Amino acid sequence: MIIENTINDFRRELVNLGYSKNAVINYPKYAQNLLDYTKEVPQRITDLHIKNYYEYLKTKPSRITKKTISESHIYSQLLAIKLYFEYLERTKTIKRNPYNLRIKQTTKNERIIFTQEEIQILYKNTQNLEEKTILHLCYGCGLRRSEAQDLNIKDVNFEQKLLFVRKGKGKKRRVIPLTEAIVKDLKDYFNYTEIVRKEDEESFLININGSKMKGENVYDLFKKLLKRTQSLKPENYCLHSLRHSIATHLLENEMSIEMVRDFLGHSQLVSTQIYTRINFLKTKLQQ
Repeated sequence: MIIENTINDFRRELVNLGYSKNAVINYPKYAQNLLDYTKEVPQRITDLHIKNYYEYLKTKPSRITKKTISESHIYSQLLAIKLYFEYLERTKTIKRNPYNLRIKQTTKNERIIFTQEEIQILYKNTQNLEEKTILHLCYGCGLRRSEAQDLNIKDVNFEQKLLFVRKGKGKKRRVIPLTEAIVKDLKDYFNYTEIVRKEDEESFLININGSKMKGENVYDLFKKLLKRTQSLKPENYCLHSLRHSIATHLLENEMSIEMVRDFLGHSQLVSTQIYTRINFLKTKLQQ
């Protein structure tokens, strides 16, 4: 069917443009949901269809909470629809883009970061190499959860003290220098896991069965560590807080904003500024 083809083509376009795995999975679904709701082919969708669908989303209950879905989730769905019709217009599948909604993205609550002292407390509360390795990767190396999950053995060079992110967000590659302490712990973790690692398993992080560790397992291990650290409130933090924290701490230790940008793998400096909790202008004036 034409509809199925356009949805699949849209998915391939997102992959080619370097969108995240979640976007590649969900955005085509969101576009398909609109088509299912209107029971129309893309060429017959009008701005009124999209407005009506937007009103429907505002009253639609969540499958999990049974409450109305969040504004941020609605924004994500509308963004997917916008991108879908922009793609159809660009490929001349439709003559005119019917999307003309003007909806601002909801402001996210500022993420609470760890102080350098709290990071040390987390390290002291680790009970095994697995937990310490996750802290090293997500804090010490500033990896995203997906990057930690996709890290392979060949990406960690113990001799040169370098970690390679081969496929970061937006297909951006970067190289991260490792401290002596991190190299030692990562090497100890690797040697320890060799006992259970499956013969053909290339992933650096593995589960108890010797297979690749999933992102949700990385998150769960971090949450267990956080709950064990009684001086911190688990509800205030998530795994991504570690990445925000290292960005801020590097600036506090007088690393340049440009170097922090490269460390995190950001394409634009503004993304790095958003990540940190130091006033960028103030930092510049003090230099």
